[in-house]
Amino acid sequence: DACLKEEGENFEMAPNPDVFPFLFQTSVYVVFGIVAYFTESGQEFAPKSIQEFRWVILDTFAVLYVYGLFRFREGIANQVYGVESKKETNEEPLIPPANAAGKLRNAVRTAGNALEQLPLFLISMYMYAFVRPFLAGIFGAIEIVLYIAYPFVFGCDGKKASPLLHLSTIPRYMLNEYMMVASIMVLFQLV
Repeated sequence: DACLKEEGENFEMAPNPDVFPFLFQTSVYVVFGIVAYFTESGQEFAPKSIQEFRWVILDTFAVLYVYGLFRFREGIANQVYGVESKKETNEEPLIPPANAAGKLRNAVRTAGNALEQLPLFLISMYMYAFVRPFLAGIFGAIEIVLYIAYPFVFGCDGKKASPLLHLSTIPRYMLNEYMMVASIMVLFQLV
């Protein structure tokens, strides 16, 4: 069994690494459900006028623009630090690799994290816009600021990310999860 570890002759159960994230995630949804119960009371999940969606639409444009910049930055970093040139020829990188691995990892993970979070962000923001469009726009703007902070708090260490990285990621997870839970609770009239 993959969960058993050997210590001499005795076998004992190793902690299951899947249990903590499941329990933590479930407790986060329960807490957000309780918060939404009190904060979203009386709200309706209904189509709003297009004018009310203006901030959400502006946030959509802004986050796609920022994502495009991150992808462009990743491509430039690959080219500048010699990743592309070494694949095709024996050319040296355009810039000497002073901490190139860290800078390249920063660019790749920034674009990768943006791509990983983008679908959840857009879906949760648009769902919440059917509940509270202006607040969805505010949450979207906060999330975009946190997106932009990501490369600065990631750091340029080639081996590991900075401990400050959670200042960008955790609040985004919380905003997305709150908007999703609140939207579903209002949709199913649980508030």
